Amino acid sequence: MPRTTRRRLLLLAAAVIALVAAPLAVYAAQSHNFTGAAQRQFARWTARSATTSSTHWQNVPGLSITRCTLNEVAETVTITVSGGPVRLRAVIDSVTEAPMKPGPTRFVPSGTETVTYTFVGNTGPFEANDNHRFDIQWRSPTGSPVRLHGAVANLVFQRGAQACA
Repeated sequence: MPRTTRRRLLLLAAAVIALVAAPLAVYAAQSHNFTGAAQRQFARWTARSATTSSTHWQNVPGLSITRCTLNEVAETVTITVSGGPVRLRAVIDSVTEAPMKPGPTRFVPSGTETVTYTFVGNTGPFEANDNHRFDIQWRSPTGSPVRLHGAVANLVFQRGAQACA
């Protein structure tokens, strides 16, 4: 099977997993002070290759999502990487001091591997505006190069009402 076809199949499988995992995460999170009525979802994916060896947090290229949300949100990311260990986290509105729960995760790929994580958080109006930006961030905890082969992010949310486009 050609490499491009295999990559597309991997991304498709990852998207299907994300679509199944996100509602389950929303349900589980509701027992831990998260509230909301998930009404919508939005996905973004990338097959663009990227590499980082930075020990500082950076946005994963191509996965930023901006949506009008209120209350609980769940963001599921499926990412295919190779190389050294990688840390992942999800942040809302660039507030890095309070990443989405459960917080930063660590993954050590053995060859080229795909992993899925779900992050949950709450959003509310800021200056009468419910538009929020959601970023998946990555970094290399050891400084070893980490290569991104493709990724998908799926956001499940309740639509906000203030200043929504």
